[in-house]
Amino acid sequence: MAENLTIPKVAWYKRKLVWILLLVMLAGGGGAAAWLLLIPVEQTSTAGQDTDSRQAMYVSLSQPFIFSVPGGRRDRLVQIEAQLMVRGEANAELARQHLPLFESTLLNVFSRQTADNYLTAANKKALREEALNELNHATAEVLEQRLFEKVLFTSIVMQ
Repeated sequence: MAENLTIPKVAWYKRKLVWILLLVMLAGGGGAAAWLLLIPVEQTSTAGQDTDSRQAMYVSLSQPFIFSVPGGRRDRLVQIEAQLMVRGEANAELARQHLPLFESTLLNVFSRQTADNYLTAANKKALREEALNELNHATAEVLEQRLFEKVLFTSIVMQ
């Protein structure tokens, strides 16, 4: 009776599949263990500081910009209040330190526009992008880095 017992053969592709899955699991586990063991201790302790350096900070300008622009039959008076977005407290402090340079740059950009540039949303967006490019150009000359991420208009009044 014991002689009549036979062990059924498993198809070759099923055995291969088991070995492949086993190797993939071992490789994944080994890679995860190596990654966890090789992380320097300083890196884990400074992870909280990285989030602070990437936090959005807003720098308010000291006063609104008031200037005249040509428009239609007569010149128009424009008042703009803006804020500058930077990343991290260190960059915000740098921006506050060089605020007169940035205000001068923004005044030059805003005053060389026409009244039509302040009427539509598309023109205002183009104006924000132009102001951002000019500001980053000015910071590249002085600080040798790109400091600003956005220029935000908080108020635009035109008479």
